[in-house]
Amino acid sequence: MNNLFDEFSKPSYTDWVNKLNQDLKGQSEELIQRKDEIEELNFNTYQHQDSVNTGSNPAFSNSSIRGNFLKDNRWENMITIHVSNEGEANKAALKALNMGVTSLRFVVQKDTNWNFLTEEIGLSYIETTFVISSIDTYFAILDFFGTTCSSIYFEIEPTALSDNDWSLLVAALKENPRYTLIANGYALQQCGATTWQEVGYCLAVAHESLSNLISNGLSIDEAAACIHFNIGAGAIYFYEIAKIRALRILWARILKEYQPVDSKTYYARITGLTGFMNKSLKDPYTNLLRQTTEAMSLLFSGVHAICVQPYDTYSTNKATTLSTRMASNIPLILQEESYLDKVIDPLGGSYAVEYLTNEIADKAWKLFQKIEQMGGISTSESVNYLTTAVEQKATLRKEQLANKKDSLIGITIFPNPTEEKNTWTEMENYLGMKQLIFEQSL
Repeated sequence: MNNLFDEFSKPSYTDWVNKLNQDLKGQSEELIQRKDEIEELNFNTYQHQDSVNTGSNPAFSNSSIRGNFLKDNRWENMITIHVSNEGEANKAALKALNMGVTSLRFVVQKDTNWNFLTEEIGLSYIETTFVISSIDTYFAILDFFGTTCSSIYFEIEPTALSDNDWSLLVAALKENPRYTLIANGYALQQCGATTWQEVGYCLAVAHESLSNLISNGLSIDEAAACIHFNIGAGAIYFYEIAKIRALRILWARILKEYQPVDSKTYYARITGLTGFMNKSLKDPYTNLLRQTTEAMSLLFSGVHAICVQPYDTYSTNKATTLSTRMASNIPLILQEESYLDKVIDPLGGSYAVEYLTNEIADKAWKLFQKIEQMGGISTSESVNYLTTAVEQKATLRKEQLANKKDSLIGITIFPNPTEEKNTWTEMENYLGMKQLIFEQSL
């Protein structure tokens, strides 16, 4: 019994294709082939170990692909709270924590009373991230809570920092390294970017941050510990899983050139967020299915934290009690009832997923190299190049829906017969681009 597999013949790739053609019973082989014009991916839905593209970024041989997890796939269940009133934000945070949320993400855009905002919240025990745009706010938070509070993190866009800001920030991070600088792939994805555009952009931002931190005196291990990633969840299930796996491969590839001392430096800290591009205010109950599959793709790829955002966050009626509860419940149900936290990288070894991982990694790496050749992501040339490419993809996405090459229930087909009186509000632009909401743009 020790040689069980020796008892069975091993089908070749040709054998596999012949069997599939036999099962098609004369129908065209195009039924099991995909030509994705938006992602620029042409592939067979079936794969074999002899057909997997190992290219320059072989997923099978990369030790970083499974992420940071060693024992299980447990993630942080995060909620985003936009702070306009400290008392209301505090109540929302405490309510969320009582409902099973384990990580808080405060979006701060004004002078804030930190005591009111965090009253009765045990920050020493709760991962708390502050999304800020000012270095002054960064120091105000550290001064209030103390630099030794290790469970506080930040999301600062590197492009918002001046040369003087970098010097001040590095001095603080040298004393207490913490995840502070964000590579915000989620924001780009919400503008209509492809999987590989999102990954390529993340690499460009993260590498420029890494270079700035090192040039200001941090070691490679210290610098990498200050950079993390936000990734958006798109609608195509296996693409999203492969995208995050590709990001891990390529980030480790960049870090390797700097020769880190600590092996943990290679791990990428990734927060996955569901967005609003394909969500509907007119047919609200379809969103629950979309949010669930998007959450599953994030969890199967092994993100550190997941933030399912209420679908109506940016609506005139604002997020309802039901949509907020469902958003926090989805990751809980997937953990407590579906046990998706038990297996690390459950789709690892799937030839189709490995193939997509390598294809996306190859395209993302080429984009990253292109941006580097133009002087990095901070140059106007590279930003213009990237935003033009993303806007072209956004236009193509809208055209495919308008021409019925693609469809969304409740948005382009099967409209809700019950009128919902709710409309989208304006969202912030990113890199000068509007965020793409299909229901709003069609």
